[in-house]
Amino acid sequence: MSPGPGVRRRYVGKTLRRLREARGLTVSVVAKKLGMAQPSLTRIENGRNAIMSRHVYRLCEIYEAGKAETDRLMRLAEESRERGWWESYSDVISDWFEIYASLESDADQILTYQSEFVPGLFQTPGYIRACFQASNPEASEAAGHRMVDLRQARQLRLQDRDVTALVNEGAVRRGVGGPDVMRAQLEYLITVIEKQHAKIRIVPFTAGAHPAMSGPFTMLKFPDMDEIDLVYLENERGSLYLERPADLLRYTDVFTQTQRAALSPAESADLLRKIVQET
Repeated sequence: MSPGPGVRRRYVGKTLRRLREARGLTVSVVAKKLGMAQPSLTRIENGRNAIMSRHVYRLCEIYEAGKAETDRLMRLAEESRERGWWESYSDVISDWFEIYASLESDADQILTYQSEFVPGLFQTPGYIRACFQASNPEASEAAGHRMVDLRQARQLRLQDRDVTALVNEGAVRRGVGGPDVMRAQLEYLITVIEKQHAKIRIVPFTAGAHPAMSGPFTMLKFPDMDEIDLVYLENERGSLYLERPADLLRYTDVFTQTQRAALSPAESADLLRKIVQET
């Protein structure tokens, strides 16, 4: 998998942060020198925002970086501004999710816990439309079709990733879109499990209380990292990214403990078959 714009952004940001810290400069001091808002510089260093090559050049001047490193970072900054596949769906995708789509596309491992929905990577067209219509009752039918196209394009591009999804039993028992839609959704999950396209494990009601009950989350690992590097939290109006070592350790522990409470993939498939029969 060749590095995409998200990986390049992260690399440029991390390198610029390392150069700044080596010079003993604070974000506020550098932002003032650059004529940029401090939060904007922080987002650049965290790989959230793309950066223009002229800003890279100026930062490298401030950090007294060598010509070779300056040229390399400027080239990577230009490449990080390439259009991503998700940009053609800007009519149905939020700005904050575009950032996540960029990062997700460059991850080689995805770990997620979902409590209310079947994970987006495994949703069927009928399920996608039903969820979209429930949260956007005024949206047109055409917008619903566009959301299906977006979700399927995302699924196609991530089908070779290492994905482990822990799904609360309530999410697969909730009758989204009616019996036919839900039956098709559950049968698709069974197929994914049986063909080992991904590791889907149901957290059953019988597990009782478990560490992930505070809410859904997703963790990403990138090719240049040995461990989980990012935790993504999403709500109705936006998203939050956690990268502090303490946060990464905590969510890794939450995922590990919840995974212990989950059914095995084979047991999960058996439960899904039982629910299909009841649907």
